Amino acid sequence: MEPPSQGPAGKEPAVVEPREKSAKTETKTKNENPENPKKEDGMTKSSLYNPLEWARYSKNYWDNLVGNFTLQFIVLLTSCYYGVKGVLYTFVMSGQLPYFQKYVGITGIEYQKYKLVSSLPWAMKAWIGLISDNYPIRGYNKRYYLYISTFVGAVSFAILGIVEINQATAFFAALLLFFASLDMATADLLCEGKYAEKMMEKPETSSDLVSWVWGVYQLGCLSASLFIGPISDNYSPKIIYLCAVPFALQFLVPLYNGYLPEEKVKPALEQATQVDIEKKEKLSVWIAMLPRKMREKPRVFVMAFLTALSALLLGVVHLVGTEGQQLAYSLGASVMLCVCSSWALPSVLSNANIYMFLCQVLYIQVNGAQDYFYTAGKECFDGPSFSFSYYTTYTVIVGSVAAWLGVVLFQAWMRDWNFRRVFWLTTFVRVIGSIFDICIAKRWNLNIGISDKTMYMFGDAVIYNIVYQMDFMPSVVLTSKVCPKGLESTIYALLAGMQNMGQNVSQSLGAYMITAMGVKTACKPSVDEECDCDFSNLPQLLFICHMFLPLLTIPLTFVLIPNIKMTDPIEVGGDYYELIKEDNRNDLQVELRGKDGL
Repeated sequence: MEPPSQGPAGKEPAVVEPREKSAKTETKTKNENPENPKKEDGMTKSSLYNPLEWARYSKNYWDNLVGNFTLQFIVLLTSCYYGVKGVLYTFVMSGQLPYFQKYVGITGIEYQKYKLVSSLPWAMKAWIGLISDNYPIRGYNKRYYLYISTFVGAVSFAILGIVEINQATAFFAALLLFFASLDMATADLLCEGKYAEKMMEKPETSSDLVSWVWGVYQLGCLSASLFIGPISDNYSPKIIYLCAVPFALQFLVPLYNGYLPEEKVKPALEQATQVDIEKKEKLSVWIAMLPRKMREKPRVFVMAFLTALSALLLGVVHLVGTEGQQLAYSLGASVMLCVCSSWALPSVLSNANIYMFLCQVLYIQVNGAQDYFYTAGKECFDGPSFSFSYYTTYTVIVGSVAAWLGVVLFQAWMRDWNFRRVFWLTTFVRVIGSIFDICIAKRWNLNIGISDKTMYMFGDAVIYNIVYQMDFMPSVVLTSKVCPKGLESTIYALLAGMQNMGQNVSQSLGAYMITAMGVKTACKPSVDEECDCDFSNLPQLLFICHMFLPLLTIPLTFVLIPNIKMTDPIEVGGDYYELIKEDNRNDLQVELRGKDGL
């Protein structure tokens, strides 16, 4: 699950006023109207249930949003996070199951491998950021890269919807999905950097922008989910990707109209050479071509480069290598990245990065077995036989609501907990949620009169999404608190890429485990060929991958996670982030402090 199933990631923390000043402001507000204190959003407790007050608040919110960030920029973000990150991401990730299973007819293991290849660009964000930041096209760091990626994505979707793909050419579909994901990852990262910049310019209103981005993204995911299931059940899944083409091309409209605020810059070589001349530094041309931050913090950029390279090579190994080579590379790359993280990053930041990476790796994804188990027809075996409408539409909608519930629970209940305690709880609950899948795989639910759909809905669809969101939010908080000052964008791209790489390694290990456990998912759409399905070992596979191995992350917290509350500061050299909660607010904000103040 990439950063987008988890909401827009990589946001820079909002910088707020020092605690002392905020406290004075709060006291003054309370003294002026002690009987009817207002929340920051302008609504009183008595007006929370008044529809007219909500309408007034919505209008004020929109007016403030447009007034602070301009209508053109809001249109650009909506186009990106609704149309590209929301709709297209859901088309790619959820649409692959009916496309590869029903239309192409490949096995579950092949499906898992190709799904891994399609998600690799999310682990290569560091490359995207390094190239676009340091090598502008015609003086612009973002504009023309977005043009190119949008064109590549639209063409990839069109080919997927038009060209006939079979089992022998399924790898070609995986490559097209790779380029489609590259379009989404590029748009996400570059727009993310721009709205993070805008938030830093107006920190007092930054939460408005984050709320809008998160909201339109979720709306895009839900909109796409409404298409995928019914189309897959009643028509060819190829139509899904034809529907994606206009959603990809619509991003060109705000780009062409200049809605992306971006100033023209000098080429990196010219900038670097000019600085070096002024400082009278004697550097070679190649060294001078490197940006100043890259020369000052070479280890960080080496780490970012290796993370993206390891992700790309992982895809190559899965396309051309044997299962043994895939396993060896996945384990070797994981060890290398953990060692490199310790070498390149401050210890607190490195430990947090390694922990979140291992959390992704140890929850081994076995979609190739699990998805096929739930959706395989009766000709394969007598299982749940979920329709695509149920599996990719109804459960996704319920899962989105559950994710929102996870946000509410975290905000209301866990926001001042100890970091270790939060990760313990989310790990335990996620493991308990896996019991539902094991019960369905063993068919125990039928013995006690509970249908497969009901059992699944309360397991994966609800519990998993709640826990995932509750686990994701403290990870973001921890990242924000240990991120070194001055390298926020680079570090966020690096950590996001590292976690996405962890998911890719998890999928790679999952493909190996499916084969090792003897789970078979071959059931081709041709009536002339017999099915070779065997899910008898699926319960054991789920126990190892979703219950036993994830529990190993609990002892890791004693080594890698600081034993402090989420509201406590963490020192990272001379700078640290401090999470504070103002008395008159219901949300949390991140405050940047250093030895010399803000």
